[in-house]
Amino acid sequence: MIAAAVVVLVLLALAPRTPGGQAEKNAAQAQQSEQAEPQREGPVSSDPKVSAILGELASGGPPMQVIVKLRDLADAEPENVEAQYHMGLFSWQTNQYDKAMERFRKVIELDPKGHPDAYAYLGQAYATLDSTDKAIAVLETYKTLVADTALVNGAERYIQDLRNKQQH
Repeated sequence: MIAAAVVVLVLLALAPRTPGGQAEKNAAQAQQSEQAEPQREGPVSSDPKVSAILGELASGGPPMQVIVKLRDLADAEPENVEAQYHMGLFSWQTNQYDKAMERFRKVIELDPKGHPDAYAYLGQAYATLDSTDKAIAVLETYKTLVADTALVNGAERYIQDLRNKQQH
């Protein structure tokens, strides 16, 4: 039953989401872009091994078997930042925050600037586990690594919410 729940969560997390009325517009754009250049669905990685594993998931491979392959790669190659990052994402999606935190800490240790989202996820995990000071510190670092104003502003609002909760 737990395995089924994990499968459902992973599939839901990877399912496409479109606002109302956008589906038709997206379908037309997809049809045009397919003629120009085929696109791959699902998460991608710059690491060929990780990308091949994620490709299995995107093409309908059994989620648990794919995740086990990725975990085996991450365990066999602990310095593989991409494998660690994607394992962190899968742990996050299944609410395994302690495992996600471990993976994201490893990603940050291996490549401090390569995956800014690792800081965002780590900060949210700290906040979820009531480690507000650590959450704020990690999110402050995240703000320095992203250029998108919307992301910076979102992180700032989240930090402010955490500070407000901390005061009450």
